Amino acid sequence: MTYPTLTTDDGRETRSVTLAVFAPFGTDETLSTYPEGASQDLTQHPLFENLLKVAEQGTHVLALIDRAGHDTLLVRIPAGQPGAVTVESRWKQDMSAPNTLAGLLHEAWLWQPDSAIVLTLEGHGAGYLPEIDRRKLSVTNITDHGKVVWKIGVTDESPTLPLGSPILPLGSPILPLGSPILPLGSPILPMNHMPISTWGMGRALQTAGVPKLAVIHFNNCFNMSAELLHTIAPYADFAAGYPNYNFFTAGAAYPTLFARLNAAGGASSAQLARWFAEGNRDVLAAKGNHPTTGCAVHLAAMHDVTEKLDDLADALLSALRIAPNASDVRNEIQQAIIRAQQYDTEAGLPLETPDELTDLCSFAQALTAVNLPAHYNIAALAQGLVNALNGVKVYGENDHPWIDPSVRWNFSETTLAMNIFLPDPLLRGLWDWRSPYYLDVNPDPAKPAVQPAIIDFLQVTDWVDFLIEYHKDTPFLGLLPAVIPEFPVFNARFEPPDQPSDSSPASDHHDRPDQPSQMAQ
Repeated sequence: MTYPTLTTDDGRETRSVTLAVFAPFGTDETLSTYPEGASQDLTQHPLFENLLKVAEQGTHVLALIDRAGHDTLLVRIPAGQPGAVTVESRWKQDMSAPNTLAGLLHEAWLWQPDSAIVLTLEGHGAGYLPEIDRRKLSVTNITDHGKVVWKIGVTDESPTLPLGSPILPLGSPILPLGSPILPLGSPILPMNHMPISTWGMGRALQTAGVPKLAVIHFNNCFNMSAELLHTIAPYADFAAGYPNYNFFTAGAAYPTLFARLNAAGGASSAQLARWFAEGNRDVLAAKGNHPTTGCAVHLAAMHDVTEKLDDLADALLSALRIAPNASDVRNEIQQAIIRAQQYDTEAGLPLETPDELTDLCSFAQALTAVNLPAHYNIAALAQGLVNALNGVKVYGENDHPWIDPSVRWNFSETTLAMNIFLPDPLLRGLWDWRSPYYLDVNPDPAKPAVQPAIIDFLQVTDWVDFLIEYHKDTPFLGLLPAVIPEFPVFNARFEPPDQPSDSSPASDHHDRPDQPSQMAQ
């Protein structure tokens, strides 16, 4: 049989393609039994059915699929032979452990050593996620031997704090003003859908013992993330993904994508990465009311992106520290954040501050127009970052999502690329649960290593220093509830919801005036 080939970044043409699929659905009943509880057996699951169709198109498939209440199953389908599929129990795997993903990749390479490996990650995503050693989260450690008291709920000091948020007493002596760098991070962790950490993803790719991957497709939410892309850059040619929510489709775009590859006889890694994003767009657009924005990035370019971000962060940091009118500088930066495209992190689906994932390219574009002292060269440095991110966006839809037709997600701007974690953008003193880990880039070696590994991105750039300076003099009130956002599923069985009128409220921040009331939300 003649297999479609793939030309990798170094010009090597492989003899075939292996699609490695990592599907950690074990903490989510909805994804495990999609659609609408119909998939009680793996063979009934649309992902399984779609992978059989991929193999029909001459692509090898190796998938590790973990479902709630079931064994973790290894699915092997030889190219062109869907009838030869085998399903083998691997008992129950810890899908957040780096060696589980590394093992899948190594198995794929041993099975087809002459094949280009294309990895797709299904299920939940969250952008940056810290690596946390839960064994160190003892009562003794998280209270620093009784010195710290954690409280839950609203207090006199934080009347706007959402119910259920953990807080520390205002003015705690171990709490630096303006940033929640706690002595041992935060004991508040999500109990739902916790994917593999950002460091863990890089570790898995580093230790898999396989040739450089051709493409990684993050078929989930928020994982077109500057922190994540920098971490995986040494281990793959290209990445495709979605900066905001994606919709779970159980690989519905894959059969058409690999049929396209088969018909062409081959493609480059760059082409295949774009095809992943375009295929996702086509499946969602055909139904309507599933607006997303998809991107594809040449991972070798992440070095330049990170260097330009570091230069920009350094200039912003200098302006905040040295300029005589630091409050005016801070306000100009905040207005740029507000004007930039936001991606959802807080309760509710409107995409605007106080959401804490900001589009990096959109933010840089907004900074080119701020009124800041010229000698800091911020506008030129911001434009340099915009230029480095040019071409990352593949598409952007503008529609009402079916999960909430009262809002609009407008991703039509050209200056979109990837998200970056920008906590507490409105300086409310309320921080995302990840913040204590994100900001603590130089942990005290005398303290238990709750965060045993820190990604390079946070240590080689001045981004964290900029964030801390931006929040200077903002009292810390608390951490927002720890939760991984639900993965919205494709509306496969129902008619599209009634469309709101053109006069209905829209969440597209480019079409609305700034809303100061959001600061007290």
